[in-house]
Amino acid sequence: MDFFKQNIIPAEVFVQLVAFLIVFFTLKKLAWGPLQKSLADRREHIRKSIEDAELAKRNMEKLKAEYEAHLKQIEEQTRTKMAETIEAGRVIAKEIQDKAREEAQRTFDKTKAALDLEVSKARVVLRQQIADISIHVAEKILRENLSDGRQRDKAAQLVDELEKAL
Repeated sequence: MDFFKQNIIPAEVFVQLVAFLIVFFTLKKLAWGPLQKSLADRREHIRKSIEDAELAKRNMEKLKAEYEAHLKQIEEQTRTKMAETIEAGRVIAKEIQDKAREEAQRTFDKTKAALDLEVSKARVVLRQQIADISIHVAEKILRENLSDGRQRDKAAQLVDELEKAL
């Protein structure tokens, strides 16, 4: 403690204390207010930046939700259009099949009618030929004036000749 008593001068301590208080109050009056204001401004700026970031984040989430909803709507529309297109394709395919069946049936009916006509014509021609053959056989039988057994043999012979000719 002797050391402090010998080296501490009360007048100097008083002057240093007064100088410290003058500097302290001067700094408080001139620098502390602006420093506090600067810190408050900085704090406000950081708070506002955080709020803006949160607002931007909320807006991005909202836009993302809208985008996803719009994307789902587009996908649903695509599915609907594809289903409609597939159904339209089925309808068209059924119409084509029905038209093909109708055309085939018409062709079949025309062919059947033409075939029936040809069969009818062939029957008429066959009847005429049978009539001609019968007349021819009858003429030959009458010309030869044959017995009953001989007439049958002659008729069979004439039929065989006609079959070979046809």
